[in-house]
Amino acid sequence: MSVRVKAYVNLFAAMGVLEKFVELDAEAKEIAKQHNLVIRFQVKGGPDGQLIFKDGTVKVIPYNDTVKSDIHLYCAGPEKFNEVVDGKGMPIPLKGVFKTLKFMGSSDSPFSVLTGRMGDIMRGKGVDTPELKKLSTLLAFYAMSAAIAQIGNEDEIGSLAGKRIPEGDISLEIKDAAYATITQKDGKLTCKFEKAANPRAIMAFTSIEVASDLINGRRDAMSCLSMGDLEMKGYIPMLDNLNKVLNLVPKYLS
Repeated sequence: MSVRVKAYVNLFAAMGVLEKFVELDAEAKEIAKQHNLVIRFQVKGGPDGQLIFKDGTVKVIPYNDTVKSDIHLYCAGPEKFNEVVDGKGMPIPLKGVFKTLKFMGSSDSPFSVLTGRMGDIMRGKGVDTPELKKLSTLLAFYAMSAAIAQIGNEDEIGSLAGKRIPEGDISLEIKDAAYATITQKDGKLTCKFEKAANPRAIMAFTSIEVASDLINGRRDAMSCLSMGDLEMKGYIPMLDNLNKVLNLVPKYLS
């Protein structure tokens, strides 16, 4: 596993799932509604992105100098950033020191409560109701989808497959529950948490339960395909190379 790629996955996939978490979880949305600010995470030799909290929504984007950051946090390298995400380190605040302390400086600060609750749900900790079990699977699905784009761009092996994906949209789906779109354009993969309007290929789980089993390693893709629980259709070269990237996701998401 590349520490550098792990940093990209942590920022744009693990943190990126905050977008859906505040949309799907009432408690998370209530916390997000109380804060309008932009946090920049700048990692030397790694990712550079912004978390935008606005009116109860969260968006994670690559750094854009036209978007003003209220908090600017710097990490000396990908390993340091990964330690921050794991709760074992602190970034260097270059801007908004007092806002940093108030928003994310302690275990009971808004950002820590938000990410801590999300992490527990994604790991299945305290998931004791059907609603939370469903939410856990949905968040894992979105994290997996976002991780595919990062690994397909940044991982040495993953990028070989990522670049071979023909241009266009691939729809990842849990039928009637969740949708994400992986787009290949100009040799780069991007992910959006929305249904593709005109996908060239589709990978669809037939139910929440099937998605949960596959994401958590209780079943493999081939058995799901043979039982009709996983549907793949459309332009096969897209799906073939997507699967090669998907096989690397468990290395980076744990």
